[in-house]
Amino acid sequence: LCLLAGLTGPLMRPVLALPWVYRLKVLANPLVALPIWAANLVLWHLPALYEGAVESSGLHALEHVCFFTAGIVLWLPVLETLPAPEWFGTGAKLGYILGVRLVGTAIGNVFVWGGAPFYGVYEAGDEYLGLSASADQSLAGALMMLEGSVVTIVAIAWLFLRMAQEGEVRQRLLESGHDPRTVRRAVRYRRWKELTE
Repeated sequence: LCLLAGLTGPLMRPVLALPWVYRLKVLANPLVALPIWAANLVLWHLPALYEGAVESSGLHALEHVCFFTAGIVLWLPVLETLPAPEWFGTGAKLGYILGVRLVGTAIGNVFVWGGAPFYGVYEAGDEYLGLSASADQSLAGALMMLEGSVVTIVAIAWLFLRMAQEGEVRQRLLESGHDPRTVRRAVRYRRWKELTE
């Protein structure tokens, strides 16, 4: 998230001018980004892949590269490091963040309420640090939900503040006589200063 937040439009314009890079903008479509992130998260938590990553350092490294890459893809539509679709304004981003939270909560709940341990590699270490494999799994699910909730609260707060600012700017521009379509696009892409100069 921090990596993406620093890659603003002026920094990215020269890179986006490269033909092959601009094709990556499909990843900034929320209808593409969310399924990529969710599928990656689910796949790496399937017992065969997860246990393989525990036993193989190469597979473990690949797992983290996939998590990192899918995380970047997840945030592309929100931060618009690459251009997102025009319809994906601040209100839609709020819905997207809630969708992300629902996926994370569903997966976390599977671990919290799953009962028997999903991963055989942890059963050998039963009672490590006073936790059974089942308790450890439940704690892991709770931590997944806690981390996701904190990120969600911060993202929603930021988007609500942004939405309030956009509403004020939109109203001011309309009252000053600007064309509604021009105002809508200027507010959507946060380029209203160009209309006030």
